[in-house]
Amino acid sequence: MFLRFLSRSNPLKEYYFYVPRICLQLMGFWPGSPRSRRILCWAVFNFIILLVGVVTELHAGFSYLNYDLEKGLDTLCPAGTSAVTVLKMILISYYRQDLEAVLKKMHQMLYGCNEKDMEHKAVYNRIIRQSSVMAARVNFAPFLAGFITCTAYNLKPLILVWIFWSKGKDLMWLTPFNMTMPKFLLEGPLYPLAYIFTAYTGYVTIFTFGGSDALYFEYCTHIATLLKMLQTDVKLLFRKFEGKLTLTPTEAAYVEEQLILIIKRHNVIIEMTDFFRKRYSIITLAHFVSASMVIGASIFEMLTYTGFGRFIYLGYTVAALSQLAVYCYGGTLVAENSIYLATVVFKCNWYICDPKLRRIILMIICRSQKSLNMSVPFFSPSMSTFASILQTSGSIIALASSFQ
Repeated sequence: MFLRFLSRSNPLKEYYFYVPRICLQLMGFWPGSPRSRRILCWAVFNFIILLVGVVTELHAGFSYLNYDLEKGLDTLCPAGTSAVTVLKMILISYYRQDLEAVLKKMHQMLYGCNEKDMEHKAVYNRIIRQSSVMAARVNFAPFLAGFITCTAYNLKPLILVWIFWSKGKDLMWLTPFNMTMPKFLLEGPLYPLAYIFTAYTGYVTIFTFGGSDALYFEYCTHIATLLKMLQTDVKLLFRKFEGKLTLTPTEAAYVEEQLILIIKRHNVIIEMTDFFRKRYSIITLAHFVSASMVIGASIFEMLTYTGFGRFIYLGYTVAALSQLAVYCYGGTLVAENSIYLATVVFKCNWYICDPKLRRIILMIICRSQKSLNMSVPFFSPSMSTFASILQTSGSIIALASSFQ
């Protein structure tokens, strides 16, 4: 029943930010949740737990680098991801009201089309359902990859204990993630508490990290959906006048009214995109920087480790790449659908309009030719950017393999 959202059978409105809403609600950071004392305390608790985990993990990682490079990288990879998650917690909380307002505005624009006729509503519902189901499926993939990777980290110490026990060797009690802890917490009756603490920091990272990334991608998907709805409005508007050579004054007045409404909605979409992009720019930049470092370290560790360790870093690399793909694909959806609006307008029978309407149509085309984007300092998330990252990763693998 939990995975029912991956099908197309759910009610349409239940798909709205389903994956990010579930993930961030579990951690207490969903912008749309009522800010009760219980939710606030739960969010603060998770933030403190993760912050302590990040500090102790970073300390351990930099300490290991002095005498054990592999163990240092093994510690710093999850530490870097957790550190960026702490930043995401802070920024999502700081921009909570802004994010809540823009999500409500988007919901109103997607589902508040009561004045439209049945043809418009049917096309709208089909576009929204197609985009929403795609967003839910795409968002679930990196979350699942991260969840499997975190679970593999958590099971690794238990598997090692079982291997040592089965071979009659002395047991070695380790924690899922390397952290600087007092020695008494790593032995005796307190060891399970240390194990649970380190394991829980991993799941806090996965749910918050995955939820914030899913929020970004689904927002981009719905911006693309709103642009597709504009394209539909233009097509249906001019379809009514197919076969005509000119418009009557009444028809021209109707077309002008509808074009003005389209321009206003287009302006709102542009403003919403810029508003969200500015609030998410630091998160996006930090995510790309940390993910690139993690991918490089993971590839090195994957080529160095053997057995179960290689399996963990293979999952880690897949998770990091899938999270980058989510950002890049979201940016591509926004840019492509923004530009395609100009193509749709140009393909319509605009030549039946009088000079005044043609100037309005030309205004829409000119505005659409400058594509919307989700750019941040130094780059813009797109599939071409993702292809460059894959190319660089392949070069790292080839270089590392040549030294083996």
